[in-house]
Amino acid sequence: MDPKMPSSPSKVFDQLVDAQVAIESSTDRQHSMSSMELAPPSSSLSASLSPKKSTSNNSAEVQPRSLPLSPNKLFSHVERAEAIPPRAIMKNHPQQQQLLLQAQPPTPPPSSSTAMQDTVERIVNAVENREASSRESALVNGTVAQQQQQILEVTHGGPFTSTELSQLALLCTFGFSSSSSKNGGANQSQWATVDGDLLASLTPLLRAHVTSAMRVDLVGEGLDVIVKTVKTESSPEKKSRPVITIHQWMMQVAKYSGPNAAPLGSLGDSKLEPGAGFNRLQVLLCGLEASNILLSIMASPGVDRRVVEDDTLEACVTLMKNHIQKHLIPALSNTGHVGVSMSTISDNGSCGGEAERTPKSKKSRSVSPNRGVVAKSLKAVYSPILSTVGQFGTMIERADVFVARNEMDDSLLFTLSGAALSTLTIDASPLVRADAVSLASIIQVSSMDLIAAIFRRYPRHRSIIIEDVFPLMLKLPTSKKSLRTFLVKKSAASSSTSEVAKGPPTSNVADHDYIQPICALTLLLIQSCVVMPSQDDDEQMEGAEDSNDSWALKDDHSGLQGCVAVCNQFTSQMLQRCARKGEEGGASEFRPILSNLIDDLLLVRHLPEYPAAGMLLLYLSHRLGSDLLRASSAAKNQVEATYLATAMDAFGKITSAVAGSLQRDRENPFKLPDSMNLCAPSPEPTEEINRCFCGRGNLDTFMIDCDRCHSWHHGSCVGISKDTVPDIWLCDDCTLQTTVVEQAKVFARGSRDSDSLTSTDHNHVLRQLLLSYLSWTAQASHSQIAERAREFLIASWVKQLEGSDETVGCFDLGLVRNFAISQWTLPTLQPNQQRPRAHLTDDGNQRIMTSLVASSELCVSFNRLLGVILRLMGDKLASLRKLSVKAILQVVNIDPALMAQPTVRKEVSRCFHDESISVREAAVSLVGDYIMQSPNLAAAFHAPLLERIVDKGISVRKRAVRIFRDVLLSNPTYEGRVTACHAMMQRAADRKEDDGVRDLIHETFHTLWFNSKAFDMGSTGSPAKSKPAQLGTKAELYCREVSAQMVEVVRVSGSNEVLSTLVKGLLFGFAEGDKDKKNVERKKRQEDSHSQCKLLVKALIELLLSFEDTRDHKEDDGKQLVAILATLGVFAQSFPELVVPHVDTLVPYLKGDNGVKRYEGAVVSQVSSMISGASSHFSSGELNRLTSGELPTDLVNICYKFPSEAVTSAVEALAKLANHPDAASNSVQEKKLLKLATQFYSYLLKTKDVTNDFSSMKKSVRDNVRRALAALGSICRFYECTGAADDHTLDSSVFVIETDVAKLQLSNLSNAAFALFLRYLSKEDESTKCLALRAMNGVFISRPRVVLVAEQMGIITSVIGDEAPPSVQIESLRCWRDILISEEKRIDSGAAKAKMEAQKDVTLSKRIGGDQDGDSSISGSVLTEHSERLYALTLSKDEKVRHMIIDLIGHLLRQGLINPMETVPHLLAVQGDVKCPSTRALALKLLQNEGEKRPDMLRQRICAGIKQAFHFQRNVYSGSNNGNAKVTALIAKSDGPKDGWETIFDAVIKESAIRNKKAQRQGLLKGIISLFEKDPGVNCSSAEQLPMLAFASEILGNFPYTSLSDPLFIVYHSSCIAALDGQGVLSQFAELVGGDVCDPNSDEDDIEKSSTQGKFDAAELGLEAKGAEFGQLCVEAARILPLLKLKQFLRKAYNISEARITSYVPSEKELIHEKGISIADGPPFSFTMTSIFDADGNINWSNATKIYSSFRRMMRDAEADDVHVDPEPTKSPKRTAKRKRGGSDQVEES
Repeated sequence: MDPKMPSSPSKVFDQLVDAQVAIESSTDRQHSMSSMELAPPSSSLSASLSPKKSTSNNSAEVQPRSLPLSPNKLFSHVERAEAIPPRAIMKNHPQQQQLLLQAQPPTPPPSSSTAMQDTVERIVNAVENREASSRESALVNGTVAQQQQQILEVTHGGPFTSTELSQLALLCTFGFSSSSSKNGGANQSQWATVDGDLLASLTPLLRAHVTSAMRVDLVGEGLDVIVKTVKTESSPEKKSRPVITIHQWMMQVAKYSGPNAAPLGSLGDSKLEPGAGFNRLQVLLCGLEASNILLSIMASPGVDRRVVEDDTLEACVTLMKNHIQKHLIPALSNTGHVGVSMSTISDNGSCGGEAERTPKSKKSRSVSPNRGVVAKSLKAVYSPILSTVGQFGTMIERADVFVARNEMDDSLLFTLSGAALSTLTIDASPLVRADAVSLASIIQVSSMDLIAAIFRRYPRHRSIIIEDVFPLMLKLPTSKKSLRTFLVKKSAASSSTSEVAKGPPTSNVADHDYIQPICALTLLLIQSCVVMPSQDDDEQMEGAEDSNDSWALKDDHSGLQGCVAVCNQFTSQMLQRCARKGEEGGASEFRPILSNLIDDLLLVRHLPEYPAAGMLLLYLSHRLGSDLLRASSAAKNQVEATYLATAMDAFGKITSAVAGSLQRDRENPFKLPDSMNLCAPSPEPTEEINRCFCGRGNLDTFMIDCDRCHSWHHGSCVGISKDTVPDIWLCDDCTLQTTVVEQAKVFARGSRDSDSLTSTDHNHVLRQLLLSYLSWTAQASHSQIAERAREFLIASWVKQLEGSDETVGCFDLGLVRNFAISQWTLPTLQPNQQRPRAHLTDDGNQRIMTSLVASSELCVSFNRLLGVILRLMGDKLASLRKLSVKAILQVVNIDPALMAQPTVRKEVSRCFHDESISVREAAVSLVGDYIMQSPNLAAAFHAPLLERIVDKGISVRKRAVRIFRDVLLSNPTYEGRVTACHAMMQRAADRKEDDGVRDLIHETFHTLWFNSKAFDMGSTGSPAKSKPAQLGTKAELYCREVSAQMVEVVRVSGSNEVLSTLVKGLLFGFAEGDKDKKNVERKKRQEDSHSQCKLLVKALIELLLSFEDTRDHKEDDGKQLVAILATLGVFAQSFPELVVPHVDTLVPYLKGDNGVKRYEGAVVSQVSSMISGASSHFSSGELNRLTSGELPTDLVNICYKFPSEAVTSAVEALAKLANHPDAASNSVQEKKLLKLATQFYSYLLKTKDVTNDFSSMKKSVRDNVRRALAALGSICRFYECTGAADDHTLDSSVFVIETDVAKLQLSNLSNAAFALFLRYLSKEDESTKCLALRAMNGVFISRPRVVLVAEQMGIITSVIGDEAPPSVQIESLRCWRDILISEEKRIDSGAAKAKMEAQKDVTLSKRIGGDQDGDSSISGSVLTEHSERLYALTLSKDEKVRHMIIDLIGHLLRQGLINPMETVPHLLAVQGDVKCPSTRALALKLLQNEGEKRPDMLRQRICAGIKQAFHFQRNVYSGSNNGNAKVTALIAKSDGPKDGWETIFDAVIKESAIRNKKAQRQGLLKGIISLFEKDPGVNCSSAEQLPMLAFASEILGNFPYTSLSDPLFIVYHSSCIAALDGQGVLSQFAELVGGDVCDPNSDEDDIEKSSTQGKFDAAELGLEAKGAEFGQLCVEAARILPLLKLKQFLRKAYNISEARITSYVPSEKELIHEKGISIADGPPFSFTMTSIFDADGNINWSNATKIYSSFRRMMRDAEADDVHVDPEPTKSPKRTAKRKRGGSDQVEES
């Protein structure tokens, strides 16, 4: 059966049998022996005994809403344990029968001091009589009476019975004054009337119970019982052994469970017997009752302290500590089983109590089922423990009173405060009891009051208590449910700090919030330090001396000096712990605590009960701002990066909350009277006006009318019910209006100039109203929080008055100050006392707090807070800049109007160009959020955002695209949409763009332009239900808008190329960058885009017609017309069939008389291209109709009137019409085409021999020749002769000029025209050659085999040879590029296959073999034969030639027609083209593509590329020194605000995978260093090689190294080469000049001295005849000299110690702290190699001796460095990564 526990803490011994004793008194306490369940809280003893419970309610008054968790009202609702009857078996023992006769019935509580004296004396005498009887019986009967006394001590822990303890407790209840009168008062305790000797006899007896209770450990002892039970049940001897369960241990029936009956004591341990736990609980309950009685006696005024021994108080404190730590915390947290070793249970059967518990570990968690059994069984112990919460609460309250009235020993104070602080670590578990969280909160709040009392009473211990709080923070619960358990009211700041409440706060069902108990404790401690303000300086100084408070500030008269000191210490200690590096001191755990603390402070700063929140936030903001500014000027490795992030986040939260308060007050100000003359109330309105602040309408509920303004309010909102309606009721606004005027009349200065009221006067009235509210709350609820809050408010008011200008406002500040101080003492609440007339609702009080907070010191300092953030936005640390931008983002999200400030906008604009990607991204995010909140201001940041679309950072580009996407979707008429769309389309068209950015752009345009459901979306983004006709109308309107936007984009960009790329991608997918996970989304976008194209084409046609109807025939109309046609041409390329229905609309534009003058050529060109594309989709009837009209004639006329671009388009359209499958033989269009070809051919034939140089001819002749060549070449290219395929072996003899024009047909036109083009190619002027090449290109494209003929005739060699002019070379390369692109399109589009299938004479084998593609490789094969010449053209002196050849090489690489291994070195060489950035960029793009495909190959070819780059600059650029070109490996860069230098290969290294792999980096560096090594097969080095070595050394010295191992690798190998080869060179020098061979470089020799002095004479030194040998040795020295200088530079630039160089091994692993390095500021490494020999081979003695001297000197320096090893560097090298410093060679952050 389940044991049932009684619920009273007293009366144990009097219920030894099943008799029940009821105490009928004013306490109405009842006991039920039959019920052993825990009594409900309503029937608890504490409820009736609490002296603070208010039992009377006045129905006529409005009951105020008391503070949540009032500490002095807590225990009136907490159950207390009933008396637990002892074991029933004892009634059969004669000893107990005799003892039972001695039990005295309970007596009613005394009514006078004499009765109290008599009751105490009677109880003490009874105890003494029992002791005397026990001693006498022991002498007579042996052990009977002694056993009776032992039973009493075992079951009660002392000499008193439970009845006697209950009677003494009742004396405390009726003799103890209210705990609110802690400093004494009229109600004095009657304990002072009891005789001192009697009390001296009573207290030792009570102390015996306390001492016994101190030794009780119910949880530990119960754990032993459970472990014993588990062991017994798992034992094979289970059936033969008695079993005890935890329930039997805790019940009064002493009996074993199971069939194995056994006498008591069989287990050998009395603590493990059945009923032992019951007895231990009685001892604990009696001890708690005795402790309460002792504390009541000690805290009572007038009681002589000598009647209580010193160790009595210590025993009470120890019992309180033990009960908290051993009982309450484990019971509420359900942690009594934590730390128990399951292996001990299984092996030994006992955990041995506390001794054998394993340490608590987060990582180790047993899954043994025994742990669950233990935890579940312990609940039988937890339940009776939790029934003691009421008694324990009373103990803490009386300890609180004792602390306030008496001096205590320091050790006891610390023990008491430590025990109270430990209650904050309770993590209440609802598994133990449903109301466990409430019980834990009750204990915590009462403990907080006790700590506050100690803190207030003992100023000298405040520092120690604050220090104790911080270790406690690390033990607090961290789960979301347990983190915040302290109940507070909901305030105006209860919403997230990132949101601003618009308008007055509305009512909410949940009218409360929760904060952390540690935050509430901190605020309570600060508010507890306030003292009464002084009237003058002398009084203040005297008060400070009397208080002996070392924290007092002598110049502060407000009484807040202690609060300020606590705030300073708490802030300093908290931030010091957060700022520690790494995990030192739990810094990583304190940082989230700081963040949570600030969140809680921001939550309660609008609550009247916590005015200290504003002060603490103020000091936190000051300290955080100082730390951030100090970090700005500190060394980069002195501040923990994580702390900076936490500090900036916290600083941003505070600043944003302040901005929100100011905005809330600015947008919803109080409407208070501005004059002392109050206007008369308005007459009662005819209609009922609902002005309730909740915002709800006239609900079916009780409402009340304001007697002044006659507005109606909900009774539930203002706290009035039907039964509590006052005679006169005013709403909050009217109350404020009348109160302000009334107060102004009382406190107005007599010498005022006017009756006008200022905001300062208003604040005085608002403070008084708030003070009245707090006073009423403190009186009604006896809340310490309210009491301390009102005192803090008074002191703050006085401080504000001291700093105010007396001339501002009409209030007499001195009078106000005196009145505020006069309210310091809280008056006692009288029975039936009415609430003050001028009181406000909760909403009114919140509005007051909002107004006062907005004028507080924290909000006044907003400009300073904002200034700190703005200053840090320009800091030198990128991390601080990024964090500050994020902080300003929080502020702007609260108050977007701040972005209008010039200082803010200036800093934000500067961050757009910051060198750090993260800072730029944060700035873009800031502006994006700002724009979305204020769309009308988007234009102000349009240009900066447009620049970020091409930013180097991918994240920045993504963020910019998202911003524009959101802006365009939310505002389709955005003014900058055209430029934004154009910029995004350019990014999407870039093949090197990141897939994520490209997909984001595609998604944006798909949503904007191709979303089939876009017109069907309502305002909420969900499909709207509409009729089909309405949907059609919406779709048409949507497409019209989209088409207009597309036209605008094309017009601005000037070309439809980018739009064409986007549309093709959306319609047909993208060839590169596809990701599998994106394929589904892309296919969906393609389907939507396909369905939209038809509607868009129709909309564009309508737009075209509308344009024609509304055009003004202005010059600018042509640009709009071209844009419309170009946009239409985009869809014509993708879906030509969509244009067919609209051909009749387009054909008239071919007339060329569109009235747009200079745009006519572009118009006819666009229309011709669309007709050309759509021609294949014409039906036979449509074709006949069009060709029988004026279409062919118009196309022919274009060829005579417009430029070559229009001619090409018109010829293509005419040729496509002639080649149409349904076109008849000798059709109109074919005749027109032949006639056109004959005329142009005849003209060229006639003028071919007129001159060899057309540049001397008239312009008209040159123009006609240009037109004829362009038209004839286009005809040869686009017209396809049926059955005119070339043979495999084409003879050059067929290409003959046909002189008889009559014989000219379209079938033989190509051969004759090609021969004619050859004639013009032989002309002397370059322009004619280029035109002839362009015309020949048409033949090459249509007939690839003609390329072979051109190769045989030497045409290709001649046009790309050195003899050809640069313009001809450029044109030839452009022609080859066009041929490759045309062939690629022909194969990809399937045109070649379709052409072959249309030919009937093609065999099946050729079709299967793919012979249709045979011609496609001819052009590429021919170019491959000229690859060496193509590579040579990369060294051309003409920039345009170099650019064109790189472009052509790119196409050859993409089509696989050229060897990448041979090409990459030449592309690397072009990186040396420092004077042509566009060519370098194009070559870099090709290198990046190859690096992605073959990274190893790129690394292997860089060394060859260095040589090629050196020779490139030597050959291409003109020289300045002795006819030699100036070669450099460095180029200037501009990266953000800093300018610097980089090598020509930096971009290659950064974009390739080499940078991330150590082996590849070292392979690259080793390959470059090997250039300096001496070739084993050569006896001596070449002097011609030296400039290239200087070039290579510049590359090595300025590479973008990211790990210290790279410069160490170079230094290591440089030292090896210098040691091996350098010493040999020194020895050879010594032999040659006659020096010391044994020590050839010990000191400066004569050659060095004479060279330094400029007096070198070879003959005098005997070197004149040794010039050749000396020069060659100087060459060898010059080979090593760059490495020596490089080693010296790297050591200094990267601050590498000699110790690190000595310990370095190339095979070692990279050290973490040596990654992320950066080079020190300073000039780049540069080395200039002087010539040792002149042009005739003679030695230059001046240069040779300089090299000789430099070499010897640097070799000596290197030897000295090798001998002297620095134990520790004087300065750490720079680092970019934030890592922990680890050694002497560590690099520092940059």
